Amino acid sequence: MFRQRLLTALILVPLVLFAIYYANSWIFIGLVLLLLLGCALEWLPLIPISRLGLKLGFITALIIGTWLSHYIYDYWLTLGLILWGAILVAVLNFPKFQSVWGYPWVIFLAGVILLSLFAQSMLRVYHQNQGKDLIVYLLFIVWAADIGAYLAGKQWGKHKLIPQVSPGKTIEGLCGGFILSMLIAIGGYFYFQPVYPLRWFLIAVFTTLISVLGDLFISMLKRRSKVKDTGHLLPGHGGVLDRLDSLIAALPLFNCGLVLITPGL
Repeated sequence: MFRQRLLTALILVPLVLFAIYYANSWIFIGLVLLLLLGCALEWLPLIPISRLGLKLGFITALIIGTWLSHYIYDYWLTLGLILWGAILVAVLNFPKFQSVWGYPWVIFLAGVILLSLFAQSMLRVYHQNQGKDLIVYLLFIVWAADIGAYLAGKQWGKHKLIPQVSPGKTIEGLCGGFILSMLIAIGGYFYFQPVYPLRWFLIAVFTTLISVLGDLFISMLKRRSKVKDTGHLLPGHGGVLDRLDSLIAALPLFNCGLVLITPGL
């Protein structure tokens, strides 16, 4: 499994970097929309609905939400961050509130808000000063948290993090991922040379932690829906949503931090 994951990553990473640095802005927007569509299609099995009309309604609502969030982004971001706060409570207390996530409209609205906010935040970071570099930096932060957690958890993992949500995740793995992400943040500090160092590292800390929450949230929904993987597009990694769950959570907070915490970047 690890060898398969590694091979897929070795193919995908250069393609991702090429798309970020060498594709023009319109192609990049198109790629983001393709990722959004992939996530949407894989979100559908997590919603307890079977009628085709409702599934088409979700895709339509997501398109409208993505368009609308461009004009009311600050309000959409606030709504999204509040939702992530509620998700944190749900994950920490699972399965106590799992009945709430059994309502189709809850998963429906959560998908519309979170996925559209992810796409819009990606485009906003991309169009900032040094936007391409910032996206790559964020990817490295999220990937480091994932890789560090996997390696540390496999080597030293003994204490389960939230076993009722994701039995394979450990506290030792979380610490390993956090440390590796902070090393990336240190490298990012020397590269970007932000005006406010402390605030720069605070962004990295909270971005890393919420990326873990994104992973746990999708794991919770899959457990609630009795789904092992959201898709099978990427060998060893599952589907698009399985690969982007951490980034879906991290991007909005990262963008918020860039705008509100480090105006001097």
